[in-house]
Amino acid sequence: MRFKKLIVKKPGDEPPKPQPKSRRGKYNAKGEHIDGFWFASAAEGKRYLQLKAMQEQGKIEGLELQPKFPITINSKPITTYRGDFRYAVLDERHRIERVVVEDVKGMVTDVYALKKKMVEASYAISINEIPAKEIDKWEQKVG
Repeated sequence: MRFKKLIVKKPGDEPPKPQPKSRRGKYNAKGEHIDGFWFASAAEGKRYLQLKAMQEQGKIEGLELQPKFPITINSKPITTYRGDFRYAVLDERHRIERVVVEDVKGMVTDVYALKKKMVEASYAISINEIPAKEIDKWEQKVG
């Protein structure tokens, strides 16, 4: 009768597990660093580059990343909404025409939808929602 050779593995004999190349977000979005800033998805990073180009062309100004909007009810802080971008759209004479708040979304969650409604009502603004799948269509477009 033949016996199979028994191989005993010691701790540390196994090769290390491969580490992920980049961090993924909660909804499997692949984040990235651009110009020293962290973007939660490739679509958000691409929109940043589009807006940065428009700012360099003088179409917008004051590009702000992740503007915060505290949400309070009866003077009690409830939560904070954080958009992706805020900027001012300029007219032909380089005067501020309007201020835009944008959010690039791959998936609209119930929590996001509720926060969006609360911020729009509290601050009398409109949040421009850009579907991540359509980010290429927004080249040279402002909200």
